[in-house]
Amino acid sequence: MTHTAKIARSRGRHSSETSGSSIAEVELRGTEEVYLHPGQTFASPEPSSISMILGSCVGLFLHDRKLHIGGATHFMLPVWDGKGQASSRYGDVAMKTLLEYLHKYGSETRNVQAKVFGGACMFTAFRDGQGMHIGTRNVTATLEFLRATGIPVMFQDTGGESGRKLRIRTDTGDTTVKVVGR
Repeated sequence: MTHTAKIARSRGRHSSETSGSSIAEVELRGTEEVYLHPGQTFASPEPSSISMILGSCVGLFLHDRKLHIGGATHFMLPVWDGKGQASSRYGDVAMKTLLEYLHKYGSETRNVQAKVFGGACMFTAFRDGQGMHIGTRNVTATLEFLRATGIPVMFQDTGGESGRKLRIRTDTGDTTVKVVGR
């Protein structure tokens, strides 16, 4: 499978796109600020602040604790079905792309840690007969990817019925999470 989403490169960073509770306060001085929309992935070896708003989507943050670099992806659906163009809207494509970006900056998977967010059930009408919804499937796909790659989950804030607003520092891994809605 090849990744065919647009890739923008500037100032040593990678990004791709298609057409509550606080962990730590994020210090923003001297950093590039990036907002990730659904279907976007971003990584940088330079200090950056990534923000996103999640509902049933999942936000995955990967941080290399030795090189102090990181990135995130914001995806909508767990798996690309092979139809149409592969893009970062799909978790399997987005997570692989994010890890590849970190490898290009010199990261070794053994030094990478993860934080997983989102996967809420925003509308109970969207649950299937077993209580599953797209948010649960997104979280399951994320945890399976992390297990398969040997990347430990350092923090997880998933599920529920409310959205989340995130801000993440790529160099330190510091993260702020606020519950939105309801």
